[in-house]
Amino acid sequence: MSKTFTRTYIVAQFPINVQFSNRVVSIDFTPYTQSEDLSFLYQHSEELVQKIKTEYKDSYQKELKISNASFVAEIWGHIVAYKIALWMKKNINISPVQKFAKFAAFRSGVIDCGESKVDTNRWFWDILAPIFFRKYR
Repeated sequence: MSKTFTRTYIVAQFPINVQFSNRVVSIDFTPYTQSEDLSFLYQHSEELVQKIKTEYKDSYQKELKISNASFVAEIWGHIVAYKIALWMKKNINISPVQKFAKFAAFRSGVIDCGESKVDTNRWFWDILAPIFFRKYR
């Protein structure tokens, strides 16, 4: 099945848009620019992963082949990078830094999580996952 669709999930009072396609989901955190909001979403990422994986299985009649730990690790990594980029944009008013921060915020605010066959950095999150997420070992 190759259909692409978008769902909005409410995670701890925050609407999160997720685009689904075969083997890949894209999670959009860009509406949130406050550190407190991002921290709250960070804390509820496991809930979001469960909702996404359930929807994926229901829609595509197959599992999304990303471990929960790897999925959470990628979300956390992107949220941390996004928070840093937003902080740099707000606090460091030097042109090259601003350009870099804008680019980094753009690249980290929308998270493309894909299966290893289509996601070139899945291996990185797979390696980090057991280091940071002991309960998934």
